[in-house]
Amino acid sequence: MKEYVEQNLAKRMNSIKVLDFIRKKGKITKAELADEAKLTFAAISNIINDLLKNEMIKECGEGISSGGRKPILYELHSEALYVVGIDISVDEKVRFGLFTFNTVLVNEICIKSPTIKGPDEYIQIIKEGLKTLIEQEAIDYQKIVGIGVSIPGPINSITGEVISPPNLPLWRQVPLKRILEKELQIPVKVEKDANLSALGEKWFGAGKEAENLVYLFVGEGIGSGVILNGMLVNHKGFGIGEIGHCSIDSFGPRCNCGNYGCLELKASGLAIVKRVKEGLQLGYKTRYPYPAIEQISFSDILDAIESKDPFTIKAVEEAANYLGIGLTNVINYFNPDLIIIGGKLPEKYEKMIELSATIARNRAIEVFQKGLTIIPGKLKEKSTLMGAAALILADIFRK
Repeated sequence: MKEYVEQNLAKRMNSIKVLDFIRKKGKITKAELADEAKLTFAAISNIINDLLKNEMIKECGEGISSGGRKPILYELHSEALYVVGIDISVDEKVRFGLFTFNTVLVNEICIKSPTIKGPDEYIQIIKEGLKTLIEQEAIDYQKIVGIGVSIPGPINSITGEVISPPNLPLWRQVPLKRILEKELQIPVKVEKDANLSALGEKWFGAGKEAENLVYLFVGEGIGSGVILNGMLVNHKGFGIGEIGHCSIDSFGPRCNCGNYGCLELKASGLAIVKRVKEGLQLGYKTRYPYPAIEQISFSDILDAIESKDPFTIKAVEEAANYLGIGLTNVINYFNPDLIIIGGKLPEKYEKMIELSATIARNRAIEVFQKGLTIIPGKLKEKSTLMGAAALILADIFRK
């Protein structure tokens, strides 16, 4: 019995390996697969026959002959299976994306967030959004193999429980995975937004070629996700690397996380809001028509940056200096191949990345800087949605 189980497991793992090679190559022959997967031609033939029978792949023409009959090319049967990504954010929209088995986004819709931002209201929107997505593409519900959900953390990604997101105060110990699986009858995985931005960039964006990367989200707050050896890193379901809550000033103010002098208090959008308010109270001049000091928001900061207001840009560049210190810690701790910086702040003022990277390169351990690249994110506001889909795809392909 044990031998039978081990043989079946090995066969399944080899099938997954072959599917992943086909996904990456697009079109490939049996001989090329045998070479890539380090399997015999006979083993590859058996796997190909099984995958054809189950409509996971299909023939797609002929390759170049090396002397005999032209070899058959195979590719993923894109319409065999679908995955859905859902991005629950605290802004005005819930985003839905339908992805084919070969990682192509075929449809995307947005639904306005509920006025009351409680779990029941969002779950109703998820049900409505999924129904709309399926009806628009006219696909069989049974072909959806999984749903990935992005939501602000903290999250227990093993149980799929939403613990207590600061920006969603009505959510406390919500078993989102269990609720959605009961309601939708589809496997669900739940992960925090910054982790999924990292995974999205790895699968679809700027991080495709990197096996070890750190994603840093710089918006109102600072979030992070870590990919090591090509896989999203989790410890006990809670991820690692809450970089925004690393202390960079031991005498700094107390953060809502309980620590003192966190990076988020110095380099985030809310830190810039605070800095701008303090500057205006001291009488500094600005070209941007800010509202009353107590009403200044992060949206005002973004608009002021766009208008090239010198006073606001100076505040952003001060934040960039602190971000550079945070990047120094990232480099020294993780020694990544790639650091991707995304979020509304660096998207609006890309020089922020250049400034912080310069500081980090002046401070980080020299040997860790060899081969290191620091770049902006490619997917922008879609990174979490794409990452939610990648969460399911990575599970299918065991990556």
